[in-house]
Amino acid sequence: MSDQPSSPLQEAQRLAARLQAQLQEQAPDSGDLKAGLAQLRSLLDQAAARGEGEDASALRERLNSVLDKSATFTSLMVHEIRKPMTSIRGYSDMLAKPGMIGPMNDMQQQFIDTIRNNIIRMEGLVSDISDINKLNSGRIRLDNKMTTFGQVIMDVQKQVEPLIVEFQQNVTWDIPQGLPILNTDAKQLAKIVTNLVRNAIQYTPKGGQVTVKAERLDNNMLRVAVSDTGIGMKPEEIARLGEAFFRADHELVTSQKGYGLGIPIVMGFLQLMDSKLTCESVPGQGSTFSFTLTGIG
Repeated sequence: MSDQPSSPLQEAQRLAARLQAQLQEQAPDSGDLKAGLAQLRSLLDQAAARGEGEDASALRERLNSVLDKSATFTSLMVHEIRKPMTSIRGYSDMLAKPGMIGPMNDMQQQFIDTIRNNIIRMEGLVSDISDINKLNSGRIRLDNKMTTFGQVIMDVQKQVEPLIVEFQQNVTWDIPQGLPILNTDAKQLAKIVTNLVRNAIQYTPKGGQVTVKAERLDNNMLRVAVSDTGIGMKPEEIARLGEAFFRADHELVTSQKGYGLGIPIVMGFLQLMDSKLTCESVPGQGSTFSFTLTGIG
């Protein structure tokens, strides 16, 4: 066995082979896959810097093939899962309506409510997986139209109202008049704010304070901030924001159902909107997540 160290290109080739094997089994671990691809890109850069350009170029083509297969597999999976989920959701909604199938006792109603709540949760997960897959593969295009942040926030309030009641939080909506008009994708902007508010509600002890504030800045800029009095984050946790499937190691976080996709999706959509997410946080005191958008008047 040679003691001579492997070249970056050789390391990259071995890593690419392992990733392709994972995809062929059609059961890749998304977290490991992301970390592996990041390492592969770094190795390829090193190889190119050492003048191994021809081989590195060929390996980049293999990498693109791996990424394409991963995105295609995920899209197919999402599509196939959504079909039976739509049917289950439809029947569970119908069964949950009083009198639809005749009298039901409390236990039967509880069973139906459990089915419905879980299918709604699954719909959210599948939607998140679809979004992160499209963002990573560059297949999302914004549908920009003229809108106001006031219109967007009404959709957000509707989405998070059940969560506010469940977690018994105090939520303040500081949305003044006279905010800049936006030319943006209102649906995706609502998704951004909903994810931030949902996190603030879930990771704040019951009876806490969550504040959603929008304000006009100079040059028709709109700043949106979501603040809470929750558990806060350590610097090393803030550094990992945007890493898919990452969740902080705190009992209030691990006790909640979640998959660590909300913030990566927020950051991905903000990048498409030429913006970025900013986080200010102190452990035990709470967090503020904010971003800015360019208005048109």
